Amino acid sequence: MPLCLLLALPTGASAQEVFVTRGAGSPVFSDKPQPGAKAMVLPPINVVEPVPVTKNAAPAAVPIPDQSGKTAAAIAYRSFRIVSPENDGSVAANTALFDVRVAADPDLQLGEGHAIMVSINGQPVGQRFTSSEFTIPPEFWGDSLPPANQRQQLDAAIVDRNGEVLKQAAPVTFILRYVAGINRPPWYRPRPMPPPRPVQLPGERPKPPASAPAADPWAKKFEQQGLRFYER
Repeated sequence: MPLCLLLALPTGASAQEVFVTRGAGSPVFSDKPQPGAKAMVLPPINVVEPVPVTKNAAPAAVPIPDQSGKTAAAIAYRSFRIVSPENDGSVAANTALFDVRVAADPDLQLGEGHAIMVSINGQPVGQRFTSSEFTIPPEFWGDSLPPANQRQQLDAAIVDRNGEVLKQAAPVTFILRYVAGINRPPWYRPRPMPPPRPVQLPGERPKPPASAPAADPWAKKFEQQGLRFYER
């Protein structure tokens, strides 16, 4: 039955002719005619057309996962900015030590080895920070403090473990000012503090208030006459 179906297939220009001969246990196929062989026409061979390839086409970029298995797109920062000091603001720091606060979205990924590096007036601080709030170390200024009431520029960036910049924040400029003591007028006198109240223990009887000292009769007489005692 299969042989009849094969013979019934239509022949074409691309068809192949095969001869079949009955063998001892199974038919024998050959492309050359043998005595007693029957001709068979096979259907055309399925051919897949090749896909054209452009020589100048660049290969598609494949994201390379890092050591933790995350791709570079998964660890990108959408925003990073300096919150404090404010741009065009001022910072009171007599010892030139001031706090810096930044904001990153998403949060700083410490597991990937990311950190924050800052520079003041183009000079790197030389220390990495792993918190959104930190203090400029005193070692940055050295032995001499910067001049008072001068404008400073602060730059900050998120870097990876190799020091490559991942996200740069917009720089801010501020005035580092010194604060002097509060000047009060010479006639200012602080108010006296009230005496502390006596502590009464449980079960203890309240103590009577202390009696006022007896008035000096001479002091009362001087007061009526508008006089006063001489004070050294």
